[in-house]
Amino acid sequence: MSEGAAHAQKGRRLALTLALWILPAVMLTMGTSLWMSATTIVELSDSAYDRSLAGAVRAIDANISTESGGVGVELPYNLFSFFQLTAQGRVYFNVSTDDGLVQIGDVLLPPTLDLSPGEIRFHDGEYFGETIRIGALRRPLDPTEPAGTSITIQVAETKSSRNAFQNTLIERAILRDVMVVAALVGLLTLGVFMALRPLRRLRDEIDRRASDDLKPIAGQKLPAEVRPLVEAVNRLMNRRQELADLQRRFLDDASHQLRTPMAVLRTQIDLALHDRDVDTIHETLRSSMDVLDRSTRTTTQLLTLARTQASEGTDIYPQHSLEFAETVAEVIRGLWPKLRARRMECEFHDPGQPVWVRANRALLEEAVSNLLDNAINYAPRASVIDARLTCTEDEAVLQILDEGPGMAEGELANAGIRFRRGSAARNGRTGSGLGLAIAQTALRACGGTIKLANREDRSGLSATIRLPIER
Repeated sequence: MSEGAAHAQKGRRLALTLALWILPAVMLTMGTSLWMSATTIVELSDSAYDRSLAGAVRAIDANISTESGGVGVELPYNLFSFFQLTAQGRVYFNVSTDDGLVQIGDVLLPPTLDLSPGEIRFHDGEYFGETIRIGALRRPLDPTEPAGTSITIQVAETKSSRNAFQNTLIERAILRDVMVVAALVGLLTLGVFMALRPLRRLRDEIDRRASDDLKPIAGQKLPAEVRPLVEAVNRLMNRRQELADLQRRFLDDASHQLRTPMAVLRTQIDLALHDRDVDTIHETLRSSMDVLDRSTRTTTQLLTLARTQASEGTDIYPQHSLEFAETVAEVIRGLWPKLRARRMECEFHDPGQPVWVRANRALLEEAVSNLLDNAINYAPRASVIDARLTCTEDEAVLQILDEGPGMAEGELANAGIRFRRGSAARNGRTGSGLGLAIAQTALRACGGTIKLANREDRSGLSATIRLPIER
């Protein structure tokens, strides 16, 4: 499938998805509107037609007399003729008393049940197979005797004219709603198309990019709703760019750190192979062992740094609650043989209470171990390393102080950013700077920070670790 066809297929899928989301809502809205319109039309038309029924009932009631001792009804024929023309159908009436002695008119009209005195009620009924609308009034036959005989007046009309009028209004309402929905769908389709144009341009721009092009995406011309997403993507691309730069620097420096000792080792082995003096050969091999040990340590540090960098933002190294003072004390005990070999002391001052932090034990121990190991390597023999653990309201602070020569300001600014290629470090010793890089990366993975500074009270370096306290 070509790229254009793939984009077209994606566009059709997007349109189908939008239709599946929008059309049910539109249909539900349309159905609700039609139901409300039909209900309102029926109520209003019934109210208008029922007024005519009520007028006919009142007219008959006004022409009922009891002066002759019986019940007399003088029908308003002119009103009935006009009412019949208005109804465009047949009109029926019935006048009866509740004792059954008087039945005038269409006596088979459906009765109106539970009719209260003075109340006019309207209801539908069946009369010889036709649907009719009935208006009924009940009142005392003699107004001076409310508890006496009651008379009921009923007037009915066929509903053909009323139903035709209601159906015409409902059809017009349906036509109106259909036209509104069609216009709404058209406007929504146009709006979605116009709203997606910047996104399609953004998609095409990203598709045209090379795999290593991580420049930020320009979001000024995109809709305001999409800009937060573009900004988040730009931040992700910046992090990926930083990671790619870090990996390139790591590969460059790692290749140098490993290639140089390997070349030295190869040279020493060649010398030993061509030398006939046993003592010289032994000396060369001992020197080769030193180079091999340094290479092994460098390789181990490189692997540790790579694993630590790869663990950032992942759950490769899960974090747990750790007692910081106990962790530091355990690291110092592990380095004790190296301290004794250089006749050095390490004084550890803890706050006298548990200091809990949330970190990965292996990474935290690696960070503290590398800082202490640097202090041991670069401080003078028989000197003292001071480790002080304190805590503030929110942070645990570990400060490692040595008595070495410190570091130059330029080296302090770049410490931990990348390891240096055999640059002169402290006390005339050379180092790769891997320990600081590992410590910084490990602490960042645990949510902590590290800061290096020269001591103010005397010669030496201060390394400060800060980790959030776990409540």
